[in-house]
Amino acid sequence: MSTDDHSNPLSFDLECHNINKAFGDFIAVDDVSFKIPQGSFFSILGPSGCGKTTLLRMLAGFQHPNSGDIFIKGQSVLHTPPNKRPVNMVFQHLALFPTMTVAENIAYGLKRRGISKTEQQALIKDVLERIDLPDAGNKRIDQLSGGQKQRIAIARCLVLKPDVLLLDEPLGALDLKLREQMKIELKHLQQVFGTTFVYITHDQSEALVMSDQVAIMNNGRFEQVGTPQELYYQPKTPFVASFVGDSNRWQGKVSTASGDLLSLTTENGLKLSGLPASSEPFKENDTVIAYIRPEAISIIPVTENLSTVSAIDNTDDINQCHGRIVNILFDGARSQVLVDTRCGEPMHVSLPQTGHHTSLSKGDNVTLQWNKKQCLCFRPAESNTSPHQNLT
Repeated sequence: MSTDDHSNPLSFDLECHNINKAFGDFIAVDDVSFKIPQGSFFSILGPSGCGKTTLLRMLAGFQHPNSGDIFIKGQSVLHTPPNKRPVNMVFQHLALFPTMTVAENIAYGLKRRGISKTEQQALIKDVLERIDLPDAGNKRIDQLSGGQKQRIAIARCLVLKPDVLLLDEPLGALDLKLREQMKIELKHLQQVFGTTFVYITHDQSEALVMSDQVAIMNNGRFEQVGTPQELYYQPKTPFVASFVGDSNRWQGKVSTASGDLLSLTTENGLKLSGLPASSEPFKENDTVIAYIRPEAISIIPVTENLSTVSAIDNTDDINQCHGRIVNILFDGARSQVLVDTRCGEPMHVSLPQTGHHTSLSKGDNVTLQWNKKQCLCFRPAESNTSPHQNLT
């Protein structure tokens, strides 16, 4: 973001300052702070029970924080009731009125605001055109497809021109194919309207595909806030490394720490090197957790009949080991093979559908190779999380 964003509070549509929420002894949201620039698609991603829905309900005004403050367009809304806040909310089950037409559903909020019928008609016509359903006004809700219902629910909110639109897992009830389609449509709608979206999900694919920025939430705190690319390629904590994308994981001890790489030996005897994920230096015999993504690993068939499966010497830039394929998990572009290296759990390796690996079979001997700098190393009890990280 530009430096101007730091000095102009109105460049942020939504700000949270040190928000806390507890239910008895249970801390649901623990000292969370963040800022969302105007017109952004911002997602809060985390497992069930991490506090993301509680946080969203506080933004909407349905729950009140124990401490902290919430600002919309630079104004505190801490004591503003839900119906007076410049936000609207889309729920998972949409809450469309089945006895009303599409136009009547969209007009519902406009009527409550006392908008004249003439102005209502113009606003409804405009919003239906912007969601690519210009002729749907007279249709019943049961005449719409699942994706069309999603767009109408969003249009009903956006016609009111909120500063922030809150979305609570709105794609959760859809089938897989429609969910994939709606991810693209939602991102398109956000860009068409230019409204700030705050999107809650436990589905990493939804967050990564649609968002400008994503906050990874765990145990009530934000572990990391960043672009999808930053979270994927530069995770700051073991939780982010394991939650965003898929990873193979080992625990071991540092044997040498020289230059910008660590050499380590895993609990099962695999020797490899990796890049420290924090600035805090490692030393010999420190415990370390190493992660490598399945798609970062190359798989090379081995023609000779290996009597054992074992680690082999590494080159200057490459980690490598021998293994034997124990299973092939075919899933089109997401296909993987499981390789037994006799060094812990079988390794997951992505299988590109380029035609080069069509002859691989269960039981084949292979060599696995991956760049040392793509292997990220963390301390087991990582303490350098960033619960107060601001979005700037």
